[in-house]
Amino acid sequence: MKGVPATSVICYDIRFPEWLRTLSLNDSRIIFVPAEWPTPRMPQWRTLLAARAIENQSFVVGVNRVGADPENRFGGNSVVIDPLGNNVLYLGHEEELKTVTIDINATDKVRGFMPVFADRRPDLYE
Repeated sequence: MKGVPATSVICYDIRFPEWLRTLSLNDSRIIFVPAEWPTPRMPQWRTLLAARAIENQSFVVGVNRVGADPENRFGGNSVVIDPLGNNVLYLGHEEELKTVTIDINATDKVRGFMPVFADRRPDLYE
C-alpha cells in the first residue's frame, strides 16, 4: 500500500462516533488523536478510544499530555489500539517516548472477515 490513508481529530472529537465513522468510510486506516485529557476522566479516554478503533476497524493512536497546568492534571495513558480493540502499545502517566510498528494490513483482514461497513443500513436511521 503506497501512502496509508490516515486522519487526525482532537480529543473532544472521540465523543462523536458519527464523525469518526465518516472519516473511516473515506478509507482512513489510522486515526490520530492528540489530547489534553484530564486525569479524572481517564476511564472515558481509554473506553472511547477502544470503541472508536473497534467500530471503525481502524488503528487508533491516542497521544495524551502528561503533567499539569493551573487548572488540570493530565493523565498520559497514550495508546495505540488495533482494529479489534487490543492495545498494541500502552504508556503510563509519566512522560515517555516509544515507537511501534503498525501492520496496516490488519485493517483489511478485520474489514474482510467482519464487513460492518458493507452491512450498514443508513436507510434505517437517516
